[in-house]
Amino acid sequence: MSAAIATPVRNEDVTPRWESIGNIVVLLAYSCVVLFTVRYHEKWADEAQAWLIARDLPLSRIWFYELRYEGSPGLWHTILWVAQHWFHAPYAALGYFGVAFAIAGVAVLVFKAPFPWYVRWPLAFTYVMVYQYAVIARPYTLLPLLCFLVAILFKDVEHPERMTVVLVLLANLSLHGTILAACFGLLYLIEAIKSWRRFDVRLQNAYFICAAVMVCTFLFIFVILKPTPDVGEFAVKRAFAAAPESVKVSFPTAMDKLTAVISGGFLDYWAPSALFLILAGAWCFMRRRFLLYALPVSLLIALYSKVHGYPHHHGTLYIAAITAFWVAWPTAKEAQSFNIRERRAMQGMIALLLCLVAVNIWDAVVVIQREYRYPYSGSEDAANYLKSVGADRGNVFGYLFGVVAVQAYYDHNILKNLPTTYYHHGLPLIGDYINEEELNRIRPEYIVAYSADPQLMVQFGIPEMESRGYKMVHFSDGYYMYKRAVYQRESYFILRRVHPN
Repeated sequence: MSAAIATPVRNEDVTPRWESIGNIVVLLAYSCVVLFTVRYHEKWADEAQAWLIARDLPLSRIWFYELRYEGSPGLWHTILWVAQHWFHAPYAALGYFGVAFAIAGVAVLVFKAPFPWYVRWPLAFTYVMVYQYAVIARPYTLLPLLCFLVAILFKDVEHPERMTVVLVLLANLSLHGTILAACFGLLYLIEAIKSWRRFDVRLQNAYFICAAVMVCTFLFIFVILKPTPDVGEFAVKRAFAAAPESVKVSFPTAMDKLTAVISGGFLDYWAPSALFLILAGAWCFMRRRFLLYALPVSLLIALYSKVHGYPHHHGTLYIAAITAFWVAWPTAKEAQSFNIRERRAMQGMIALLLCLVAVNIWDAVVVIQREYRYPYSGSEDAANYLKSVGADRGNVFGYLFGVVAVQAYYDHNILKNLPTTYYHHGLPLIGDYINEEELNRIRPEYIVAYSADPQLMVQFGIPEMESRGYKMVHFSDGYYMYKRAVYQRESYFILRRVHPN
């Protein structure tokens, strides 16, 4: 009976020639898809913000001053700084940097992951892998590559320096990367302690050095990101905490964020995603890798539930889970000794992963079609309009954070009411409101206003601008696409001063 039950594992020692060729074909197909898609992606404000900071600031000021206002370590900013200051890369190249890292991550997945080919190959074309952390040029394009390298190195307790290099990079990628690096690093150290007695003195000393490096890394990140009283985000939160309860009800609750991140990270809906988490956790427990799965996943869920949970962050949960499954996956030799219950559990886990793959490929197909048909952001169209009328040669004002996406298409600051091309998230939040005295004194010819809710802008913002002598002359629409939905609009209103006859 037991011999008739096939165990779905990959024998990494003997890879059939057809599978090796298939790996190459899959990687080429993946590369074609992301390279095609990135050509039609209009970069939004978060992409432009990092680019402008890297372009306009020295590296020392980025790390030791500006990052605390960004709330993220500076690996991505440093990569962009090198690309611009050493290689003079243009803004148009930004998306291709992200694509290059994404292709590298998928190459590691396709050629090195222990999953069988019918799981490994389609995993490359799931939403997070082929779109959100590939086409959108954010630090998260590096996340799959670094996490998958962690998975490869996790069982190699003989070379802690290799794991340390990857963990230091991961920790400096984003706050989510810092959490993952702490979790994976702690659990890797626990694995090493199990074998401590057989380590020679040299290897034990190497562990002490690597542990010290990681502690210093986390202390460094804490120091550079520790918020000061003028960090705008925390000031806004303090003001919100003191606001009446009637105001707070319009914001998502912790439960709203919890259901959103679990749904977004896995199967798009709350109930099946929660069931997936439980069943996958049971399998990891059976494989004695429960902590590797539960610790990073639960900490990320807690982060999103208590702090923030924007859709483009949900993929970190997905990558953390895949990394845990990778480490927990049995070798071909282990699988040969499985009993019937263990083999059934493996087949069940394969079925879970195939369900995950199917839903997320569907998401990827829909979002790529929409990326081709619709603008992700109206910033490029707005910048082109301003260039066509020569607005940058006169006085232009800009309002709200999203205007940085327009600024990135120029090599200088075109907005006279903003002191920098990037948006400085420090108090006072310049550009978040209309300064009447400044507006009346300079009387800009054009105003560019960003809006994530065009209807609200038409109802309230435009009438206010018109009362000050401006008329709308151009509208640039955009759609922040997320899976099979639109999370918010990325639109721009351009108004021109009315000249009396």
